[in-house]
Amino acid sequence: MSVEQRIRVASDVGGTFTDSIAYDSTSRRITVSKVSTTPENRALGTAEGLKKALALQGATGRDVSYIGHGMTTATNAVIQRNGARTAFLTNRGFRDLLLIGRQNRPTLFDITVVRPEQLVPRELCFTAGGRLDYAGQEIEPLDEGDVRAAARDMAAAGVEAVGILFLHAYANPVHEQRAREILEQELPGVAICASTEINSEFREYERASTTVLNAYLRPVMETYLRTLSSILQDPEKGLGMGEDRPVMVMDAAGGLMSLDSAREKPVHTVLSGPAGGVVAAAHVAGEAGLPDIITMDIGGTSTDISLIRDGVPEITRSASLETVPIQLPVIDINAIGAGGGSIAWIDEGGALRVGPMSAEAVPGPVCYGRGGDRPTVTDANIVLGRFDGSSRLGGTLELDVTGAARVIERDIAGPLGLSLEEAAAGILRVAHANIVRGIRVVSVERGYDPRDFALVPFGGAGPMHGSPVARDLKMPSVMVPPTPGILCALGQLISDLRHDFVETHVARFADLGEAGAGALIERLVQRATEHLAADGVPEDRRVFEIRLDLRYEGQSFALPIAADPAQPGWWDALPEAFNAAHLARFGHADPSAPLEVVGVNVTGIGRIDKPALPELPEGSGSPAEDALRGTRRIYFEPGDGGGEGAWHEARVWARDGLRAGDVIAGPAAIEEVSSTTILYPGDRATVHKSGSILVEVAE
Repeated sequence: MSVEQRIRVASDVGGTFTDSIAYDSTSRRITVSKVSTTPENRALGTAEGLKKALALQGATGRDVSYIGHGMTTATNAVIQRNGARTAFLTNRGFRDLLLIGRQNRPTLFDITVVRPEQLVPRELCFTAGGRLDYAGQEIEPLDEGDVRAAARDMAAAGVEAVGILFLHAYANPVHEQRAREILEQELPGVAICASTEINSEFREYERASTTVLNAYLRPVMETYLRTLSSILQDPEKGLGMGEDRPVMVMDAAGGLMSLDSAREKPVHTVLSGPAGGVVAAAHVAGEAGLPDIITMDIGGTSTDISLIRDGVPEITRSASLETVPIQLPVIDINAIGAGGGSIAWIDEGGALRVGPMSAEAVPGPVCYGRGGDRPTVTDANIVLGRFDGSSRLGGTLELDVTGAARVIERDIAGPLGLSLEEAAAGILRVAHANIVRGIRVVSVERGYDPRDFALVPFGGAGPMHGSPVARDLKMPSVMVPPTPGILCALGQLISDLRHDFVETHVARFADLGEAGAGALIERLVQRATEHLAADGVPEDRRVFEIRLDLRYEGQSFALPIAADPAQPGWWDALPEAFNAAHLARFGHADPSAPLEVVGVNVTGIGRIDKPALPELPEGSGSPAEDALRGTRRIYFEPGDGGGEGAWHEARVWARDGLRAGDVIAGPAAIEEVSSTTILYPGDRATVHKSGSILVEVAE
């Protein structure tokens, strides 16, 4: 990297705002920007945000050495069902595999539930003769004539992408590989995806769904990423960045993937939006000495919750989006419909409810002045003085306090016979209760006591709600990271490159043995090595994480257990580790029961240089006078340190004026461009040298 190319930048494209960050590796200075997302072409908003962040550094695109990018393009394509026209090819007799799915229903007792539109309509599901058994042995050869006939029908139907799934292909991919070759010959220009290239695990429905989803997204992501690259290099519309600058894309497991990998396997970017924030939260909390945290990312539409132990986010391989199963490693995030744009309403029984409906980016909350006409959490916050009505949200958006008060009075306060303040406070309390339930899902319901963790709120709205949520859960502390409103973008500067490989291999633990398991592991490590080498990762920066999926014989599902074949006795230690994990997760264990190996997982990680984040200068313990912006009346709801609910005169501090060791007592507001932190009466905040705010929550 030359002196001129000293800047690392990243952007995170959300539904309402596009957040950008620029980091000068020489001065360790960070600048941020927040601009409105441009739905018609999200790449334009990305370029605008990056240019603003660079301008604050006195830099341009020519100074950029690296770009990280996170986006909701793939997620939105699934939600809005505007992906490619996709076909599905599977074994004869299994045409309705995707339609039948599993027997589980989204709502158990609701016989009127309507499932979202399928990604592949039945008329685009095709079959071919040929079968393998569970061990991968050929029972019936692939009928290549069936594949070619299906290709002709696909071409006539104007198909843009095809997903291929054959039974037991995870044990032997030969039929899928041959079918792919034929389809590529017959359908030039069509995206062809074989399941074993995406996921080599058993459970044919989930593997089929993941493969079809990847095919469905390939043309969409190819267009978007090509447009993004072009704009970033354009000196007029974009950054004028050199073609040789690496652009890395966030994946759902919390790692980075190259632009080429994102084009080939876009399914890995689904649900990746919140992943950057979780990775950044773990990193920043570690610098503040907090390895065990629960993250609470409150955006415009949802709250994304994740649990982190020993600085490592929990990973799951079972997720879904709009009822579409995804069988890939993803950060275990519980997303609930409780964001700043969540709409408050009264149900048929006269109870106040909040969400899951959202005002979204358009029209947005009423206070945004964009045509919204229903009360939201953000409207309640502004009515209660949580942020200044004369300020500009994100630095640009003018706010309409009067309009927010009007709709809360009309839709909530009047019908329920409450004062305006009581109604707005009620909206917040209901939203907090929803979030508390969401946190219990990832903590209490999985054997963790939330009191053993610190709460890390971020996102544009998170720091406003951290204190009351922590109090409800009896969590003693809250940590508000630096620039919380753009933390997801920061995650793209500190994440490592990541390649995940999973292979199903069902065998009794005693029968497989250490040598058999070692051979399976070595094969996947070799694949990971090849991918990291292709990414240009030096040998001394390659790390391999190994896990074996274990279960008691007779169980349907397994738990991933970490393994290190380099350690003596690693194989014999696995049963004890599994029993401990089973006890922690389910409350019981049976050490006498025989174990079964289900599969092997290898994650290849390419370590990148982490930005050395700036440290704050030492303060005197009391904030400097020039950090005080004045005072503001803030209403605190009943039961949360505000007695029966009352207005308090609260000091308002500028976060960029605070120094390490400064102590602030609640009630107070700490303002910055990307968010506002609210301290409730009795709270005590201390500024850490890393820039994080550590809050002792009043009981």
